[in-house]
Amino acid sequence: MNAILRQADLFRCPICQGRLRAGETSLRCEAGHDFALSRKGYVDFCPAAKAGAYDESLFESRERFITGGFYESMLAHICDMLQRLAPEGPLLDAGCGEGSFLKVILPDPAIRIGLGLDLSRPGIRRASRGGGGWLWAVGDLAKLPVQTGAAGAILNILSPANYPEFARVLSPAGAVLKVVPGEGYLQEVRALARDRLRRESYSNERVVKLFEDRFRVLERREIRETFPLTEAQAADLIAMTPLTQGIEKEQLDVAALRSVTIHLHILAGRPQ
Repeated sequence: MNAILRQADLFRCPICQGRLRAGETSLRCEAGHDFALSRKGYVDFCPAAKAGAYDESLFESRERFITGGFYESMLAHICDMLQRLAPEGPLLDAGCGEGSFLKVILPDPAIRIGLGLDLSRPGIRRASRGGGGWLWAVGDLAKLPVQTGAAGAILNILSPANYPEFARVLSPAGAVLKVVPGEGYLQEVRALARDRLRRESYSNERVVKLFEDRFRVLERREIRETFPLTEAQAADLIAMTPLTQGIEKEQLDVAALRSVTIHLHILAGRPQ
């Protein structure tokens, strides 16, 4: 049986909030809302959603860049924090993209359920390639298709959040781990595209304060590292980052991008 069907009790209907039951090839609630599994094994809770701005090629670039080692320190910190602050219960990666972070943080989903959710269908399609036991779903953060109190931990890495929904699905002993960019994050890309950006600088103060207003902060960590880039890595970075969305890539001198700064803040918290 498909891994999602085996874990049907984890999910709830995003339309009527009813409990979902496993059928032969779908999840279905008592009101008759039915969510079919794709041939790749993921479930689409937003089949009517329009295609987003991110296509398959962006997620290919993102996967190559993430697996290139630039986020190793962040991932090691997250694994340590999860082990101490939220060691039990399903792990929800809210805004997982193509799933690269979840696959490193939870390499063996036989030990702990890992659910990656994103509204981008191309991202979830790529995440689900090759099986592996993780659960993948196309879903909206504003209407998480997850039972109340079911998640032992929630990851929200460089992605938008919906804190009321996070608080609803989190177990009492669970924790939310949110990663936000520091002011130096990808500063070399900002410098390269300076004339074409709406804002030359970045501040995370508003994002951090919103988290602090919603959650009791258990722990904070900061990472700041600068790495050399090959031209191929620079091209993947330019292709994947939202900073350059809407900019013609031919207008950017990729060869001039020789290094990248990864400056991140990790916040761990529980609802107030």
